Amino acid sequence: MFACLIAAGSLAWAYNQASALPRIDVGSSLQAASAPGEAMNILLVGIDDGMGLAEGDPVLRGRSKSLNTDTIMILRVEPKTQQASLLSLPRDLWVDIAGGGQGRINTALSLGGPERLIQTINQDFGIPINHYAMVDFQGFEALVKAVNGVPVYFNYPSRDQATGLFQYDTGCQMLSGEQALAFARSRHFEISRDNMKTWQEDPTSDFGRVTRQQQFIRAALKKAVAQGVRNPFILKDFLDIAKKNVTLDTEFTVQQLVDLGSQFRTFDPDALVSFTPVATGTFKGAASVLELNVAASQPIFDVFRGLRPIPSPNALPDLSGLTTSTTASSPSSSSRVTASTLGTTTTTRAVTTTTRAVTTTTQAVTTTTQAVTTTTLSEFIPRVPDGQTCG
Repeated sequence: MFACLIAAGSLAWAYNQASALPRIDVGSSLQAASAPGEAMNILLVGIDDGMGLAEGDPVLRGRSKSLNTDTIMILRVEPKTQQASLLSLPRDLWVDIAGGGQGRINTALSLGGPERLIQTINQDFGIPINHYAMVDFQGFEALVKAVNGVPVYFNYPSRDQATGLFQYDTGCQMLSGEQALAFARSRHFEISRDNMKTWQEDPTSDFGRVTRQQQFIRAALKKAVAQGVRNPFILKDFLDIAKKNVTLDTEFTVQQLVDLGSQFRTFDPDALVSFTPVATGTFKGAASVLELNVAASQPIFDVFRGLRPIPSPNALPDLSGLTTSTTASSPSSSSRVTASTLGTTTTTRAVTTTTRAVTTTTQAVTTTTQAVTTTTLSEFIPRVPDGQTCG
């Protein structure tokens, strides 16, 4: 979607193409549209809906039958400064649902549609939402296929048996639509340091997941630009896919899309600044959830409230010194978390110093033989080694 916005500016025919995008009425939950050139927040939602996927697609593994939000992100664009930032809200974040009750934030959609999700974000975080964009699993795969895959560098053999991710070759790998979706959805990401004799699971769960998603978005944007998405003929293919798979709110005018495209024509994907709120792993009854650290997350939320400027982009935070204890019931089993969790931002050090936190919480462990190891969290975040390139 963002790649299309970057490319659409000043292309007259794109106006008619974008007019055919599917629409959804989200009632009065949206903040009034900004004046031209003013900052806006766009709620980007990935829907846990595999209706369009082929039977037997590995991505259908581990899905519930209810329609939930699989991914929730807020994209803030500031045309005057040519800046953009992305806030990932972990789907296990425990919140007060707008209209009454509590639950994981990803249940708000199934309980009351986009309106209730937007109202929940505004109520709990004080973040106004100006527009809404939604894509399902099939649309995600189609968009990845349109750029002929997205490169990801795997430092270790990696897998997630729940989503169907199987990447046993290390180094720079071009992920297809199917494997890209399995990677982006992975909450049980595992690596092997001993040639696949044993596997260890990312102990940060949703935090590791959203960090990998943020990396993937940058890689996808760079691939789209390299593929020629700014070329009108290539862009046509993207818009054709978007017309089938991307749904916008009824108030998101075509003129706004074209204006954003014009304003961000030269945007560098590496300049996209990403955030994750600080939260702690805990239990609500039998449910494993994330509890927001309200005070530590305020500097992040202030960026999306327009109270703080978007910081300059920076490399991923240095996680090498942050460790967590894990236990394995046998050498061949996946690790179980006994100390968590991590909240990170990929921003300047001034902000990451405020918002990065490691909080320890005790969880029950099995009574079988335990082998305790220390895991460096950064090992579960694929990254290109210094001096090398990928894609």
